[in-house]
Amino acid sequence: MKGKYCCGELKTRVAAIAAKAGIPAQDAAAIADVLVTTDMRGIHSHGVVRLARYLDCIKAGGIKPATEPVVLKESPNSLMVSAAGGLGIPAAMKAMGMLVAKMENQAIGIATVNHSDHYGAAGCYAMMAADRGYVGFSMSNTCPLVAPAGGRAAAIGNNPFAYAAPGKKYRAVLFDVCMSKVAAGKLVIAAEAGKRIPADWILTRDGRPTDDPNEIWHDAVMLPFAEHKGYGFAAMVEMMTGVLAMSGMMSGVHSWNTQPGRDADTGHAFIVVNPEFFGGKDAFAGRTDAMIEELKRCPTVEGVSEVLYPGELEWRREADALTNGLTLPAASEKELERAALTAETF
Repeated sequence: MKGKYCCGELKTRVAAIAAKAGIPAQDAAAIADVLVTTDMRGIHSHGVVRLARYLDCIKAGGIKPATEPVVLKESPNSLMVSAAGGLGIPAAMKAMGMLVAKMENQAIGIATVNHSDHYGAAGCYAMMAADRGYVGFSMSNTCPLVAPAGGRAAAIGNNPFAYAAPGKKYRAVLFDVCMSKVAAGKLVIAAEAGKRIPADWILTRDGRPTDDPNEIWHDAVMLPFAEHKGYGFAAMVEMMTGVLAMSGMMSGVHSWNTQPGRDADTGHAFIVVNPEFFGGKDAFAGRTDAMIEELKRCPTVEGVSEVLYPGELEWRREADALTNGLTLPAASEKELERAALTAETF
């Protein structure tokens, strides 16, 4: 590792690399903010390690670097948006930003996005709502990566889902998961570090359990968390982001698209709830605090020092990164350097 990075300087560097690849400055800044913030929260599988692959897709002609999302339909509390074959992070930020702006006089709103691509960490968009006093939900489908319960072939995406809700004393409750037992990015990091993985995380492409993370490069099949429960949640996300959003569904999604002439057709969905209509924003935030504090009072099992509420670990990591700098895994540093070299070829 190269040591600590200043978070602001790292965002500036990532944005500059993205801009060299033809991504407009505002979109490049959005990508940098989402990726670096995700690393600051300790979710390195969705941080700057992803940048080089975005540039790979642009260079191959599979993602358009400079598209403007198109609003296909709109109502006072809803949006249907097309990313028009562009980058997922800018399209998702714009769609969620537009939805949040509608919510002052609405109880609930929903936005969908189609013809998009990988949008980074789902929790970033849920927090766009929570930071404005709303409850936010964020989800996306992906290309098939996960076997359904009882299956041995990838049939559905790992379909990330996140929610966030604001507090007063506490910034927010934040929960962000994918439906596989582990994110693909964590397999990449384990492979780079030469580590083995638990044998129940993935199957080889011919359906055998393995503890080798390098199988991710050889069409490994990911398994759903909690067996049929994770599978059921993956299907729920698919209904919202594929079926409802009129995007690609399962085998019709081409995440990380590198084929010119088509787009990934990844779908996203965002839901925002305004607590003002359900007792008031202030009361809601106070009750969120009360919920958190009751959870924190739960006695712990032997060897555990405290119960954490959803998001607490991420907020601690983010605060530490802001104060003391950010340490990146070797795989993230390697991919960031590769992104910089790739950007020079545009």
